[in-house]
Amino acid sequence: MAAHVAPEEGDVVVRQKRGNPSTLYLLGTPSAPDQFTLRTRDEAVSQALAFAKRQQVRAWFANGDDEFVLLGTFREGHAAPARSS
Repeated sequence: MAAHVAPEEGDVVVRQKRGNPSTLYLLGTPSAPDQFTLRTRDEAVSQALAFAKRQQVRAWFANGDDEFVLLGTFREGHAAPARSS
C-alpha cells in the first residue's frame, strides 16, 4: 500500500468548487483561506505551478478533502514540474 502523501505548510493547493452555473478553482495553502479564484482548471494549475516555483514549494490539486495529486515540486534540489498527459 502506498504512503499517504499530502501538502505541507506553504505548499500551493488548487481546490475545485462546483457552483451554479459554473465550476471555479480556488488557489491557496493547506492552512490558510484560499487566496485566488480562477475560472478554468488550466489557469489554476498554471498559476499554482508558477507560484510554487517562485516560492520553492510543491503544487497540488485536491480531489476531495483528503486526496491530493502532486502537480510539481520545486523544493531546492528536487525541481520536477508536472508532465503533460
